[in-house]
Amino acid sequence: MTGRDALTRMVQRHREEDSPGLPIEVGLLRMLDGESCRQLDQDLREFASPWEVHQATDTLAPALPDEPGLYMFVWRPQFQFAVDSRPTYGSFPQLLYVGQAGASRSDSGNTIRQRYKEYRRYLRANPESLWTDSEPKTREQRLSRYLPLRPMEFWCTTVTDRNRIRGLEKRLIRLWNPPLNDSDRPKLRGRLGVPRAAWTS
Repeated sequence: MTGRDALTRMVQRHREEDSPGLPIEVGLLRMLDGESCRQLDQDLREFASPWEVHQATDTLAPALPDEPGLYMFVWRPQFQFAVDSRPTYGSFPQLLYVGQAGASRSDSGNTIRQRYKEYRRYLRANPESLWTDSEPKTREQRLSRYLPLRPMEFWCTTVTDRNRIRGLEKRLIRLWNPPLNDSDRPKLRGRLGVPRAAWTS
């Protein structure tokens, strides 16, 4: 059974239950800083190759660059609608994870292709974990829970100057605050939730 078929089956099995959630917290300050966003875009254009977008499949690894760079797992939910003349303009991709490969000379064997191979086990994870009661606490648990979502995309870009990779990765994480990353996420101000009744009649 393919990952897509397994997920479809789980969705049908749990259709009448409360929906699992994907915790996304947007750090507004960096998103509102237009100058910083433009500078990051300019640096990515200057120091990295154009981004490649692939479907995250079990057989993708051989098609990926065997070079250092940056990568992202991006979930693109099924819903989209036509806006203007661009068919994918009305889709809402969710950036779940940002990573890097080969950021130092001592890490020269670590390439985008090699890193993808390490993530395949999370792509194959059982989607039933979406409906477990316990919240994922570790990076591995979060990757196992959310990377089986479909359709999942793998975005990557090569970066020739290894000294640039770590800084670009850190800036992307601080801008987007991907929910599956552990380190380098922005500090967000705590906010009290809306009070609600302990029970209802």
